[in-house]
Amino acid sequence: MKIEIRNRWTNEVIFSHDAEENSIAITVAKAVQSRSNLSGSDLSGSNLSGSDLSRSNLSGSDLSRSNLSGSDLSGSDLSRSDLSGSNLSGSNLSGSNLSGSDLSRSDLSDSNLSGSNLSGSNLQPIRDDIWAVLSSAPREVPALIEALKAGRVDGSTYSGECSCLVGTLGTARGVGYADIDGLEPNSNRPAERFFMGIRRGDTPETNQVSALALQWAEQWLETMRAAFEPTPTSGK
Repeated sequence: MKIEIRNRWTNEVIFSHDAEENSIAITVAKAVQSRSNLSGSDLSGSNLSGSDLSRSNLSGSDLSRSNLSGSDLSGSDLSRSDLSGSNLSGSNLSGSNLSGSDLSRSDLSDSNLSGSNLSGSNLQPIRDDIWAVLSSAPREVPALIEALKAGRVDGSTYSGECSCLVGTLGTARGVGYADIDGLEPNSNRPAERFFMGIRRGDTPETNQVSALALQWAEQWLETMRAAFEPTPTSGK
């Protein structure tokens, strides 16, 4: 059986492989092993879990809704790729180039983003959802900021000394994670999925997800403070 990898824009065959089974993962692995240039590939919806894609060139590729859980993508070029809705949980993205990529609705839980380049990536839907969560617990945001700085956030659990976004806000308020008015825990929402990329001990200096979460929390707080500052009045 011949399996083909095609260019997402031109439909041109980039790489083909004769396989005994219909496995796109094997074909992609063969392409990577042969150092083929897979930029612009159409791999949307593919199951590539556990694949060794390290140092591959997948720039500009369509990997939306793909299962990349547990894959080794270290040192790979994923710039300008569409990774929206993909499962990147447990993947190794260390040293990868994700600049300009679309990571909206992606699952980054337990993934290794150390040394990766996220500049210009489309994370706005995630940021906006985090801001929506913060708007439900505005007084607790300073405590969340301190927890992020101190490495006391763990996106994998709702409770405990170190907990996820909603759990940390609940602890700061002195209530359970499910007892914040107007905020229901939902592990599928973008904000909570993003925080799964933070583990106990991770700080903004060691974890890009934590760094971005801190940046967005501080931006939200600064915006809210500016909005409610008294308007200066001119004296007569």
